[in-house]
Amino acid sequence: MAKSQRTKEGRIAQKIVESVNDFDLDLDNVGMYIAQSSSSTLYNRLDTVMESAREHKHYDYTREEHEEAIQNLGAG
Repeated sequence: MAKSQRTKEGRIAQKIVESVNDFDLDLDNVGMYIAQSSSSTLYNRLDTVMESAREHKHYDYTREEHEEAIQNLGAG
């Protein structure tokens, strides 16, 4: 088990990933239910989670791309 999954945050993140990874799930309806049954504070917190995920995904992607470019320089 990865270290991040041992933390409370890692376990919650894994549950979110597993929940939204169901391709039969209508994400628009999920969003509607969240909007109807929660406060603006919860919405803003979910937005913060997604913003953090976007930033980390972008960082991971560009780092991988950079490492690949360095490897390709050595191969040429």
